[in-house]
Amino acid sequence: VVLSAEHKKIRDAVENHRRDVKYTLHNLLRTGLAPVFPEALWKKILLDQVVDFDEINAFFFSTKLDLDPTPVSTVESALHKALGRSTEKKTVSSSVVWFRCFDKYVKAVKTIFPYRTNELRAWREHIDDLFTSKVEDSHARVIAYDIAARKVIGSNPAILFNQYNAPEITKLQRAFLDRDGVRYNDIGGTGGSAKSARTKLAKKREREICNNWNEGKCFRSACSRRHVCSSCEGPHVVTLCKPKSS
Repeated sequence: VVLSAEHKKIRDAVENHRRDVKYTLHNLLRTGLAPVFPEALWKKILLDQVVDFDEINAFFFSTKLDLDPTPVSTVESALHKALGRSTEKKTVSSSVVWFRCFDKYVKAVKTIFPYRTNELRAWREHIDDLFTSKVEDSHARVIAYDIAARKVIGSNPAILFNQYNAPEITKLQRAFLDRDGVRYNDIGGTGGSAKSARTKLAKKREREICNNWNEGKCFRSACSRRHVCSSCEGPHVVTLCKPKSS
């Protein structure tokens, strides 16, 4: 594969970071110029590897406090610590959350690779087009496609974000977003949501008391609600309930 000048520029930068990624990361955080970002994910940015947006979401938007008493040595590290660590995950489950995490990711990438602005903008517009063209119930499939595609892009130096028409990427798009795609049913759409709703309703009914039974009006052989007293939950109808003596 013949790499373009842009591909080679990124590859050479990654190879330079790889020589001593810990030292590079240390110097980056010491400058105080880098945007706040999960420290554990900076290494992946430096090496141009796929980043888990669930971890970005948890880092910036989790309410969990970091109570680790370990002291920090720099202002930047203090900011990282105050915002939390990327040890937990908070699933990206909507287009709004995806854009929020992607924009945080772009700021970090542009800090290391400032010449990738147009490339990253192209991917954002590509995903935006997919969100716009799909009903909201299918947005989870778009997010799943994005994850799979970014894994390919992160592992193949010959593919950049603006090359979403590459065969490896279009194959994934068809697999996740076409109704006959092999990965389409991996993510619950309308059918999955409806099934989940029915399951929740059934469980709710199992906890409910049957008012019709208490009124002598339930004639179902297999009622989904509980046939117990609506007052004391005893094995009798409410009209036969005897109040407890005080």
